[in-house]
Amino acid sequence: RGMSDEGGKSFGGLLAKATFSSADGSGGVKRLNRDSAPASAGTQSGGEGAAKKVQLGAGYSQMDWMRLTKREPDLAGLRGASRKRKISAEEVATHNTMEDCWTVLRGKVYNLTPYVNFHPGGDKILKAVLGRDCTKLFDKYHKWVNGEYMLEKCKVGVLDTHVPGSDSEDSEEEEEEEDFSFR
Repeated sequence: RGMSDEGGKSFGGLLAKATFSSADGSGGVKRLNRDSAPASAGTQSGGEGAAKKVQLGAGYSQMDWMRLTKREPDLAGLRGASRKRKISAEEVATHNTMEDCWTVLRGKVYNLTPYVNFHPGGDKILKAVLGRDCTKLFDKYHKWVNGEYMLEKCKVGVLDTHVPGSDSEDSEEEEEEEDFSFR
């Protein structure tokens, strides 16, 4: 038999045998609402320019996403290819549709296609970063979120930051690094 809160609702699954207590000692489970919850709980907008939460479909919560990443080893669609491949900004820019969307976060390239429906802010905000670097926008709304961990199964490579025309400098640096040893 499942546990029930003060309103008589029954909880099943993982919560069926759980014990709940509240900070005020009443012992019941209380739902946060828009007016009583702290802004950090994600129930309130933070004012002008703050992200708006979007109602996601059943099975598209962040917990559902985490379960999917544990179950599916190749969300990036690499079929065994290396996740360390250097990818140019030009190549990233070609993946700019909702059916084939890549972005760059902190120098790493991710295939967002499988994640689009799981994004708490909806797909509208993601459209702004398809085929582009999303780091600045990501940090504006999610500075505290470990995006690299959440998207690790979507990683397709690293952004190639090589500047054409600097080959002679690069080859000298590589030779020096090869000669260096800790012995």
